[in-house]
Amino acid sequence: MTPRRGPALAALAAAALFCAGPARALSIEPPELELDPYYTALSVTVPFSSATMAAQVDRGEWQTYLDATWRALIPRFLLLEASVNPLPLAGAAIRSSSEGFYHRARVTPSFNLIESVTSGFEEPYAFAVFLGGITDYSAGRKSRGHRRKGYVGYLASYGNYHLMEGLFVPDNWLETEAKIKGDLVTDARKMSWSFRFGAKTHHNAEVTDTAYLGLRRDRIDYQKVPLSFLLSTGIDYRIDFRQGDLKPISQFVLVEKNFPYTTRNKKTYTFSLGVGYQWQSPDKYRGGLALKRTRPESQILFRPNLKF
Repeated sequence: MTPRRGPALAALAAAALFCAGPARALSIEPPELELDPYYTALSVTVPFSSATMAAQVDRGEWQTYLDATWRALIPRFLLLEASVNPLPLAGAAIRSSSEGFYHRARVTPSFNLIESVTSGFEEPYAFAVFLGGITDYSAGRKSRGHRRKGYVGYLASYGNYHLMEGLFVPDNWLETEAKIKGDLVTDARKMSWSFRFGAKTHHNAEVTDTAYLGLRRDRIDYQKVPLSFLLSTGIDYRIDFRQGDLKPISQFVLVEKNFPYTTRNKKTYTFSLGVGYQWQSPDKYRGGLALKRTRPESQILFRPNLKF
C-alpha cells in the first residue's frame, strides 16, 4: 500500500455525502466531546435522514446487544471523529524526557509501572470516518448527558505515527473494521459496549500488518440490583493475528471493577480499578524496531481510572 492514506479517508467521506443525495438537505448535529484519560474524542454527526430508530431502554443487557445486531447495516449517518490518547501520549512524553527514569520504573521483568498505566493504544491520535446506522435509546425518557445512542456500521481510521514502548515510530497506517458500539446512560445504570473485527495495515515495513477481533463491555449500576456487585464491572479484550497466516501475535485483556459515588449535589463519579495482561510476540516487529525492543513478551497491567 502507498503512504498516501489521508486522502483516502477524505474520499470516503465525500462518497458518503454523495450517497445521501444532492437533493437532500443534510443537518449537522452539534459536536460531541468524549473525555477519558485513555481515549478522548471530538466527533461530528451528519444524518442522511431523520429515520433515527428508537429503542426500549429497560431491556436486559444481552437483549440490548441483540437489538443492536439485527438492525440493518444500511448507512443512515456519517460520523467524523478526531481522537487523542492522553495517557499513552504521557508515557511517550516521560520516555522522551528521561529514558533512564522510564527504564527504572520496571519493578519486575514483566511489570513496568509507566507502561502498565499508559499502554493499550498503538497510536497517539487518529482521524476516523464512520458509516452506519443509529439507535436512539433516549425514547423520550430521562437520561444522563448525551450518551444514549448505539451504532452499527463500518469504520476507517488513519494516523501517521505508531507507539512502541513509548517511542514515536513514523508510520502511515490505515485501520478498517465492522463494529457494533453503544452507550446507554439512565438514572439506573450506565452501559457501554463495542464488538468489532477488522484489519490494520502499516506503510512502515517494520510493523506487522494485522487482522483482529475485539470486545469491550462496561457497566456501572447507580442503583443496587441483584448481583450488581458482579455486573457493575468491565472487560476489554483484543487478539491480533498476522495477516497472511493468521498467526496470533498479540493479546490484550483488562478486567475492571467499578465503584460509583454520588456527591451531595447529585453528581455521580465512578472510580474503577483494573488489572490486566498484555502479550506481544517477537513477530510484532521486524528489522530495526525489533532490535529496539526492551520489553518482554508479557506485561502486567494496572489501571486506576476515574469515569465521568
